[in-house]
Amino acid sequence: MAINGNLSILLSFLCVVLTIVVFEKTSIDLRVQDLFYDPVRGWAVDAKAPLPRLVFYEGPKWVLVAFVAWLGLCIAAPAAWAPHLPLSPRQAGLLLTCIVVAPITAWFIKRHTGVLYPCYVQRYGGKEPYRTPLESIPRVPGRKRGRGFPAAHCSGAFALMSLYFVMPEPLRWLGLALGLVAGWVVGLYQMLKGVHYLSHTIVTMFLVWTIILALSRAFGLGSA
Repeated sequence: MAINGNLSILLSFLCVVLTIVVFEKTSIDLRVQDLFYDPVRGWAVDAKAPLPRLVFYEGPKWVLVAFVAWLGLCIAAPAAWAPHLPLSPRQAGLLLTCIVVAPITAWFIKRHTGVLYPCYVQRYGGKEPYRTPLESIPRVPGRKRGRGFPAAHCSGAFALMSLYFVMPEPLRWLGLALGLVAGWVVGLYQMLKGVHYLSHTIVTMFLVWTIILALSRAFGLGSA
C-alpha cells in the first residue's frame, strides 16, 4: 500500500477528528497548560523575551523564507543546472506547495473557529471563560472570539515533513523526523508562552500531514 494512498489520507484525517473528539471530552489541554503557568510568575516563557522569540519565532520564519527562495531557484533554474541541483523541479514544487498551502489552510480555519489563546482565559490570568473548539465556533453576539485553533505558526515547520517524499530512500524517515522536530519545537514554544494548547499543535500536525499526503500524490511522488 502506498504511504499516500486513499486509505492513508483518510486515516490521517481521521486522526485530526479523533484528536478533536478526545480533547473536547477531556481536560487534557488544561492539565498540560497548567504545567506552563504560575499565577505569580506567569508563563514559563515570556512572550516578549528577545532571545527565545528570535530562536523559536522569528528565526524559523526567516529560515523557512530562505528555504522557499532556494526551492524557487530549483524550480526556475535552467535545464543545464539540473544535474547540479539536489532536487528536481517537481520535488522542489512539492516542498514549496506544502510550505505554502499548510499555513494558509491553518490560517483560514483559525479565522472561523473563534478559539481563544490560553493567555486570554480566566484560568491563566485573562478575562474570558475557557471554551473548547466546538464550544467556540458558534458566533454569539458580544462574545470575544479568538484565532487560536489550529496552531498556524508551527504549520510551516510541520510542512517540512514533506521532505519524506523527496529524500533518497535511506534518508526518508530522517526527513520526516526533521519536520516533526521542527514543528514541535516551534509548537512547544507557543504553548510555553500561553498562545496555544496541546490539542492545537497535535491537530495541526495531523492536518499538515494529511495535506502533504494529498499533495505528494497529486505531484506523483510517493512510496510503497
